[in-house]
Amino acid sequence: MFIRVNDWQQAVALAVEPMIARGEVEPRYLNAIYAMHREIGPYYVLGEGIAMPHARPEEGVINTALSLAIVSEGVSFNSPDNDPVYIIFALAAKDSHSHIAMIASLSQLFCEEEIVEKMRNAGSKKDVLKILSQF
Repeated sequence: MFIRVNDWQQAVALAVEPMIARGEVEPRYLNAIYAMHREIGPYYVLGEGIAMPHARPEEGVINTALSLAIVSEGVSFNSPDNDPVYIIFALAAKDSHSHIAMIASLSQLFCEEEIVEKMRNAGSKKDVLKILSQF
């Protein structure tokens, strides 16, 4: 869960791969995120140090899902106001309503700099899950 990566593509893959492995998204979902990033830029970098890569439901979503990766050294997503990104929540939603609901649920967490910092510096998966259980 706490890994170094070389670039934003590897960071997004790290976050999306568990959803692919669990059968929640098709492998093409990852390619759809890459394509949208190339087309419109890092639309999913939501705040300083936080990204939520996602694509449209028809791009391979099987079930609504969320996956988390923490990049210990941070990675540039070419988002000058928000780089480096450390926390990556990969999102897959079967419909736009689910997408909005998931982002709304996590928005409180994103606004809490102290919580984000605790997640970034957590020592284990258990520690991160304990932090997330508050939301």
